This record gives sequence, C-alpha cells and structure tokens, in this order.
Amino acid sequence: MRTGPTAPLAPDHRRPLSFLRTARLDAVGYAALAGACLVAGFVNLALAPTGWRLLLRVVVGPLVVLVALVIADRRKWGRMETGFSFTDDVATMRAVADRLTARGLPVTLDEERGGPSLRYRNRDAKQVHAALADLGIRTD
Repeated sequence: MRTGPTAPLAPDHRRPLSFLRTARLDAVGYAALAGACLVAGFVNLALAPTGWRLLLRVVVGPLVVLVALVIADRRKWGRMETGFSFTDDVATMRAVADRLTARGLPVTLDEERGGPSLRYRNRDAKQVHAALADLGIRTD
C-alpha cells in the first residue's frame, strides 16, 4: 500500500533542465537573483557611458551576474564528493581503488556507509568512469 508520492524508478529518469547543479532557488532566491541582475544592469547603464547601444549596455551587467553564479555553482559541484559501488566484496573494491590510485586518480575507499564504495570528487568523475571502463567495470 502506498503512503505517499514516490519517485519514478526508471534508470533514465533525469531532473528537469536547470543551469544550476547545486543551488535550488525558491521564490526568494529567484527574487534575489532578479534584484542582483537589475542592480547590475542599472550600474552598468550609469557607469559605462560608451558608444554601445542602450540595450546592450543594460544586458551586460545581468549576464555577468548569471555567468558568475553558474561558475560558482559549477566549482562547488566539482568539489562535492560522489560514490560508486559495484560489489559488496571489500577486497575487490580495495583492489580497484588501488589500481585507480596507481593511475593517479584521487579515489578513496569508503567502508563505513553501508558497504564499500569508491569516493571521488564530481570533477574527477569522467576520468574515474573511463578508468573503470578500462578495467571492465560498467558505470552506467
């Protein structure tokens, strides 16, 4: 018997398209972002008396704010750790972690969170998954 809403179990289920990976903006967050963009637009309009068209001068400030927000968000996401596990055998996981470390990948073995898993930063995920594929381990 269901007691509440459940998430779809399809393996290809993706979250809605978003330009931010870690930040989840609510109404207040969107209002703050819009306010920052408006302030940047007005500041750029007032401080940049160039030969550029008015619309272009107003748009540059908010674009700088949005690009800075996306860059900060991606840097934060890259520093966050993720994990991968393909077996409950600690010896096998330790051997794979040692082989990945020998390849120069910053991987650690976590044995405390309900079973052994490889831990690595999101920014290193592509290299780790490629190395695991070279070892014959599927990550998808």
